[in-house]
Amino acid sequence: MKVLFNTYPMAFHTPGGGEVQLMQYDRHLPERAVEVTLLDMWAPKFKGHDLVHFFSCMSGSLHFCSFIKRIGMPLVVSPNLWITEETKSNYPYDEIRLMFVLADRVVCNSNAECDLLATVFNIEREKFATVYNGIDRQFLARTSPEIFRTKFEISEDFVLNVANIEPRKNQLNLIRALKQHPELKLVLAGHIRDTEYAERCFAEGGDQLKYLGPIPHDADELRSAYAACSVFALPSTLETPGLAALEAFACGAPIVVTNEGCTYEYFGDGAQYVSWDDIDGISRAIAQGRAQGRRHAALANIVAGANFTWNNVVGELVRVYNELKDTADATAEAGGFRTIERDGASAFAWTRGFAHFDSEPGIINGLWRMEAGGTADISVNGELFARQVEISQQWKPFQIVIPRGADAALSRVTIDNIRRPDGSLVQDRGLALRDVSFESSDKPNFEEAVVLSRLLARSEGIFSIESDPFRYFAWTGTQCRFRMKPGQLRFMWHAINGANVDIDLNGHPWQAGVKVGADWSGFELDTVAVAGEDDVEVMLRVTLPEDAVLNGERLLGVAIGACTFTARQSEVEYREKREDANSH
Repeated sequence: MKVLFNTYPMAFHTPGGGEVQLMQYDRHLPERAVEVTLLDMWAPKFKGHDLVHFFSCMSGSLHFCSFIKRIGMPLVVSPNLWITEETKSNYPYDEIRLMFVLADRVVCNSNAECDLLATVFNIEREKFATVYNGIDRQFLARTSPEIFRTKFEISEDFVLNVANIEPRKNQLNLIRALKQHPELKLVLAGHIRDTEYAERCFAEGGDQLKYLGPIPHDADELRSAYAACSVFALPSTLETPGLAALEAFACGAPIVVTNEGCTYEYFGDGAQYVSWDDIDGISRAIAQGRAQGRRHAALANIVAGANFTWNNVVGELVRVYNELKDTADATAEAGGFRTIERDGASAFAWTRGFAHFDSEPGIINGLWRMEAGGTADISVNGELFARQVEISQQWKPFQIVIPRGADAALSRVTIDNIRRPDGSLVQDRGLALRDVSFESSDKPNFEEAVVLSRLLARSEGIFSIESDPFRYFAWTGTQCRFRMKPGQLRFMWHAINGANVDIDLNGHPWQAGVKVGADWSGFELDTVAVAGEDDVEVMLRVTLPEDAVLNGERLLGVAIGACTFTARQSEVEYREKREDANSH
């Protein structure tokens, strides 16, 4: 499919969120087999494309849209517009309505925007389609706040506002609200779209204000700024929802945003909402955001990665394009997360039928539950790490171990195959995550957790990963089995009151009556696959004393942890190694 993009002539003089959106579509649509051309007015080649996508509804845009329909081409319009009955007199209403009438689809950034525009302009709702705004995956990678602080010589706590300087972004009221917090610096970053307004802001902000100018969107300094700020504030007169706020949210910053627009559809209870003209309310929200800190940062990072990366959201845009070509697939199962909810000081979010999100290598910790209990698969970069792991109706701890990839800084984590106790697949409200935190892969025993996770992914009778200050470990029941590649598996184990363990390899007895004490001790499995098999099956049968310990309904057998694994090339290599050892 070939799509021609165009916008109003002055758009990239001071580019904002709409222009970032256009260029990100241009970047990511080819990943979905959509070839994008940016209009060259000297050689437009309209008929060489399947449809035209026009961005904006600035005055004068109607002439171009009318021409596209006169030459018989499908037209998609992205207005990036929030307009109400009370504010419609501020816009070229009749011109915008004619654009919408001409368009085959009007693509909005939220369901709320679709509903509002359909009502205000009295146009059938079916013409409108939602494609959520997005962020670049780079904002999911954690960055040191010191990069920003060092470059711009900012040591104080500060509130960050990344936006073009103009009345709609409402920096002046933000400056006035910060007067109630003299200990905080206000840092503004963005182009100046209204010189007179900017001068008023600088005069009123005085020494409390620091203006940096625009920061390149792909610069490390921008991610570092989101990591460094005490609060990100965007109390605009309206937002749909503000790309910078979405980026800061992904980076885990406490968010203060306007309640005018579709912000709640994106952030849910993961942000503080304010009226743009309520200076005291903006001040209170900043104080609340600052007090909250970054306790929900890991959950926000996961939700943003699942819902709002450009490579995810353009899939819905492709579906819109395909509808116009009569090549749309059947309605896909809904993925991602529902908006963040709050329960007291804790925040949580439900998956839909499945969720994909990007994460750095490390360990995601938290609590999870399903409404009626059930199971789910957890995969990382297509490798199954937890197969039909049990999830309770009550909040229970979980850990997802994300190994270091060969090349990519970020790995794709998938939660899918979410099933109820009766085995049926969940279509919405799959499992919920709360109290989520993230441990970096810099931890000394991280690779041991990766080995243990791979064993658990192909096991029966081994419970979820736990940790103490020295190791990651998992409890078995009285019998467990797992499959592993041929090689040498070393681990520590213990039983609370001691145990005897019988071990079978590939269905045959290997060692019987191995004593496991109450203290951690080392053990080694040196395995080789049988002919015709790629894996080794290991079974542990645990005999416990009468005073064995119950954990809920589970009888704790032995705990296995501190796992390391050395792969073996082949059975021949193994035999040669043994023969060499015997000869000496």
